[in-house]
Amino acid sequence: MILHHTIAFKYAALTIGCGSILYFVNVGAVEGETDNECIPLSTKYPDMGTSQSVSANTEFSTVWGSFELPGGPCGFASAEVHYNALLEEARSRGGPTMHKPETLPDWNGHWGTDINAGEVVIAGIHSNREGVFARLTPAAQVVFRHDLEMLDAGHGIDPISLCLPLNYPRWFTPYGYREHFLTPGKSLLGSEMMNEFRRIFTDGRPHPSDEWMTKEWLGYSIGFWDNDILVVWTRGVKEGIMTRGMPRLTDQLEVVERWRKVDPVAANIDLEVGTMGGTHVPDQRMEIEITLYDLNLVEPWHTVAAFYKEDDSTDELKQQVWPHQWDCVSGSNWYMTDDGVISQYAPGEKPDITDPDFWFNEKYTHE
Repeated sequence: MILHHTIAFKYAALTIGCGSILYFVNVGAVEGETDNECIPLSTKYPDMGTSQSVSANTEFSTVWGSFELPGGPCGFASAEVHYNALLEEARSRGGPTMHKPETLPDWNGHWGTDINAGEVVIAGIHSNREGVFARLTPAAQVVFRHDLEMLDAGHGIDPISLCLPLNYPRWFTPYGYREHFLTPGKSLLGSEMMNEFRRIFTDGRPHPSDEWMTKEWLGYSIGFWDNDILVVWTRGVKEGIMTRGMPRLTDQLEVVERWRKVDPVAANIDLEVGTMGGTHVPDQRMEIEITLYDLNLVEPWHTVAAFYKEDDSTDELKQQVWPHQWDCVSGSNWYMTDDGVISQYAPGEKPDITDPDFWFNEKYTHE
């Protein structure tokens, strides 16, 4: 008998215990009823889309990353359950891996997206609008439909247009160089756009307590190493959008990621990739499995993203790879008032732009 455990999302109960396709770990079996409610969205809505694409215009073949939803046909019940399943699976093999500086994977260099295909998106297999709507709760569908109407009318929600950070998980999506700095107890994962670095603590600490945790642009991330795979669990993010033209996510969003550097050449995958520097290293690609858990979703949202290492092996190529200090204000509509204050609003009219209520407010945005 298969047992299931439920978590109360806004309009749907997700189940686990269907057997983990990807990780082969049975972590969800608790006392309960037989699992007869698990109907995957891909089964309920066969026209959601079957062609996996992690970018705007191109197909994507992975070396290692799996497009299968972790945790069985309907996924894990929560990010916590998902993360603990990966942790227990690592422990079953003697892990987590306690790296020393000399044993950490080599993630050095500058990494870019495939600019031939457009910005990386995390929409994945359900990137068409019909598939997106199917993944949302009824209330979230109403909001998303209105947001799309605003976008089609040229008034799309986009915090970066206001010189605000990208938020998370939109951190994955933009062009620009990526840099990664790994230490045994903490990894810094950086994006050139908005000069944003995520801090992944791998020293065994838990997330901040609920009393201490605030809502941050990139949230709070903890993780562990499973040999050369970095496993990450992120909580405590601001309410935001998945990416431009995609649904909103609540401040209860939690995300589980698995990062690994892979070799496409050894896997006989030959792709024509265009990167910021113009030349990539064919045998080095970063693949990231991303699974989102949010109140607006009726089941976890899972996809795979990729970054490509820029080739700077010669003096000529080094000239093509120069990250820049991102300066959004110089390209914005901000101005200096008579009092010498930099603003894009008349005195007394500037709202709190760090509050999601601001960038979701059509009175102020994109008019």
